[in-house]
Amino acid sequence: MALLPHERAQDIFRSSTPVIRIHGIGGRRWRRNVASGGRIGPWLQAKYDILNEQAWGARAPCLYLVSGSDGVIRYVGISRNRMKDRWRESSALDAETLTPWPQKQLFHSQCWKHIERENLVNPTMTYEVRCINADVLLPILERQGPPLSAFAALRGDGEGIVAAVERWLCNNKSNQLVSWNVAMTA
Repeated sequence: MALLPHERAQDIFRSSTPVIRIHGIGGRRWRRNVASGGRIGPWLQAKYDILNEQAWGARAPCLYLVSGSDGVIRYVGISRNRMKDRWRESSALDAETLTPWPQKQLFHSQCWKHIERENLVNPTMTYEVRCINADVLLPILERQGPPLSAFAALRGDGEGIVAAVERWLCNNKSNQLVSWNVAMTA
């Protein structure tokens, strides 16, 4: 029997490298110290751990997935360069006084508003961000069979493979998969 899209995503997630664990949201509100329109904030602070510095900073295209502690994969994205560029530690200003903070704050332009919204309903929810590069992903896709195994034709094009899988998973979203993806951007 063929796997459902969310089952394929779960299989990929289990095979991916854990990179970030977000285990709390709260504290004082902050703003990004950049001129980037609506992405400035104010935002809540994250309590988080970088689980794998090497994977977070690796310069290689990768697919990344965000799962809640309930097992639902909420977001699928790609990084063309480094996870650290998509899940960045941003320079922060106090939201009220605009005084610079000494510590940077974790931020992701597409996920952060959703994390905050979920936190209002379930403040105990935690999240894990995992990534996988094309070399590790390809044998999983081949094992899963059609239609994702067809992406083996892109062998040697790491960015093409991860982008194709991102698009397929986002096009096959459900209540168990990628509810936060609005635009597939990297």
